[in-house]
Amino acid sequence: MNRFDRKYKKLARSISPLDLTSNFSQEDLSWDDFFTDRSNTNSSSLFLGKYSEDGIKFVMERFGLDRQARHLGIRHLAVGVDTRDPYRHRLTIYNGRHRDRDHIVMDFVARYQHLVPKDIDADIEYTHQLKVLMIEWLQLQNPTAVFTHRRPALPGQLYPGLGLGDQLMALFTLMGRHLQVDGIINVPEHFHTGLIFSRRFVFLSPHVQALVQQIGQDLWKKYRLGVIAWASATESIINIETGQPQIWEPRRQIIPIQSQLRQYFKSNDYIGIAQNLEEDKVFSLDEEKLREAFSKMEQPPFQF
Repeated sequence: MNRFDRKYKKLARSISPLDLTSNFSQEDLSWDDFFTDRSNTNSSSLFLGKYSEDGIKFVMERFGLDRQARHLGIRHLAVGVDTRDPYRHRLTIYNGRHRDRDHIVMDFVARYQHLVPKDIDADIEYTHQLKVLMIEWLQLQNPTAVFTHRRPALPGQLYPGLGLGDQLMALFTLMGRHLQVDGIINVPEHFHTGLIFSRRFVFLSPHVQALVQQIGQDLWKKYRLGVIAWASATESIINIETGQPQIWEPRRQIIPIQSQLRQYFKSNDYIGIAQNLEEDKVFSLDEEKLREAFSKMEQPPFQF
């Protein structure tokens, strides 16, 4: 549990369904609105069937995300919800009124899915069907910031990140409980994303979990995140046991919400395998290969 979990959980108790589904700002509430039954709000217009644009704005204000955004130089958060595809919803938060990629703060695409983990990942032993929220796309960035030597561009980044990872992970967990799903699944495209998200998400496969933990353990002793991220992207992380580059293949990771599922990821069936595998591989970074890859780039992200 990070330091935001208890705080956000307490705040969530003070939020009503009306706050989340209403299509008007709190300032626009009239006395009559408190006596109006809005339980039949058209869910097809709500993000994931639960959240209106005004409801999302209310959540951002209640949890202080708008205030934190202002500290980052983002003065005005505008919310856009696209529910035209009934199975795949999109939430985009912009900085200001311009709705283009250079003003995106968050872009979030998700859908509900029923799955049996064992059917999609042979390494896992969990055989019960789950209802999950599948994150198809997640982009978090500060379009007002610039990259520096201390905070260089990571693979796939157009702008620096927000630095609000712990807050957002706590909100994801609360959202999963509110949506009554068994878990939230993400498939990180890049190794560094999976490494960062593994503070809250766990990989379905104990083999992949062990791999990510071991690489992080071996390389974080000496290198910062930017170096590790680009080493993975340029196939410069070497498995000492085989002498071959460790190629990143995107795999599913999950925030387990349902109690039985949480217990599985704490069990010997899962942790025992992951811990045993961690001892089998040791990783190094081929600095010469990374430098050579940088030398071929028109604009390398940093000097190494």
